[in-house]
This record gives sequence, structure tokens and C-alpha cells, in this order.
Amino acid sequence: MSSTTKRSCFIGIHRAPPNLSREMFEAKAGALGDAIVALPVVQKNLLKLEIISQNTLMDKHMDVLGLPEPAPTVVMSFEYESLDNLDEACMLKDPALQKVFEESDDFGFRKHATAFAADVYTKVEAPGITAGVTVITIFACPPQFSADQLGQKFGELMDKAAAQSIRNRFSHYSLWLQNDAVDKHLQALGYPAPKPLIVARTESEHLDHMKEIFEHSEISRLAKEAIQEFSYHRDSDNPAESCCFAADVVTKINNY
Repeated sequence: MSSTTKRSCFIGIHRAPPNLSREMFEAKAGALGDAIVALPVVQKNLLKLEIISQNTLMDKHMDVLGLPEPAPTVVMSFEYESLDNLDEACMLKDPALQKVFEESDDFGFRKHATAFAADVYTKVEAPGITAGVTVITIFACPPQFSADQLGQKFGELMDKAAAQSIRNRFSHYSLWLQNDAVDKHLQALGYPAPKPLIVARTESEHLDHMKEIFEHSEISRLAKEAIQEFSYHRDSDNPAESCCFAADVVTKINNY
């Protein structure tokens, strides 16, 4: 998988509990993000904090591919200089941060989450172009594949997609693969052991560009074949958990 490793990060993928609407869950997650950002230990040790939530801009395209309707999901992405920011500074052991997360249990923020450190492999990066539209794809590992096999297969698929004539419509295209670098920290913070899954992030400057990407014949073919192979199709006999949605990205910290 030819690619470039990006900055160190960990992400939390948080699904809404059954008793909360998407809007209510996103509001609570946003308030939690504000409480995290207000902590000095976070301001000192994070380079970037993003909160990623769903919108409906690309729903019709997801439906055509055969993907199920996405469950209400919020993703938090935390970027840091090195593990020293978590180890020596003990950011994730900070009592104030722990208290904030404990208070989030009233809406199941940790209970229904998967959190892990990620190696981010960037396939396309267009300097100086601001993302107007972002699509997040989250795929759980089906039982017939190991996490490494799934990552390898999706890396190959992304290489094929990035090689198409539509390449200039991407402003960013990356794959986030799990590693265990901060598992002990996150589990000490109250997160369950992470489920094996992968995340892809696609960005374009304009909505029309993103639609062109999804409508491109070869990319559509590759996506449909993968969705069937990995049992992500909504009509599969035993569908693997998947989630794909256009996203609103709110940057809470940017210390670059």
C-alpha cells in the first residue's frame, strides 16, 4: 500500500444510544467538546481537535451504493505531537478531563464508542484547497477478514480510486488504520476495548465535485463490489456494521 503516514492521532467513534435523536446527541457531544477544549491540559498538549457530525448532503449517493442508512454518529479526532504529550504530560490521566468524560455517561458517550490511535495514510492531498464537503466512511471488520487484511484491501481500493481521471476532484483522501499505541490510556479513561474497524476520509472543494467522484463509473463499480464482498450491503444475509455519511467538521483546537 503506497502511502504516507500522517500526524499522530486518536479518534473516538461515538454512536447515539436508542433513546436520543441525532440532533440531541450531536448537541450533547458538542457541549462535551467545548468542555474538553476549555481544559488547560488539553490546550497545552493537543495540536488539533475536530468534531465530525453527520449531514444529509450525500444521502442519495449512499443509497444508490446499497449502504444502509447511517446510525447517528459523532467522530472526535485528536492530533498530538507525540506519545510524550499523552505519557509524560499525563493528559488522559488528568482528573479534570476524567471528570468531563465521567459526566458524559449520562448519554452513553463512552459506552457506545470505539476509540483508538490511528496511522493515517494519505492518498491525495491538494495543498491550499479548503474542503467544502467531507465524507466519512466507517467499516467494521467482517469475520472472514483480519483487521490487517481489511486495511490492505481498502488501501488497494483507495489506490485504484485515486488513480482515476477524477483524481483532481479530491482535495484530500486518507485511510485511518488502528494501532494500539494509546489503548491503555483510553481504556483507563473509561472506553471499552476498540472494535476492529477502519475509517476513510474523503474531501472535495465543492459539493458538485464530491458528487462527480461518487458518480464516476469506475469508482462506483469499485465501491459496489467492495460493499458486496465485505457484506456491507443493506440486503446482505449477515450484514457487517458500516456507516458512511457526509459530514460537518468543526475544528475546536488548531495549534498548527
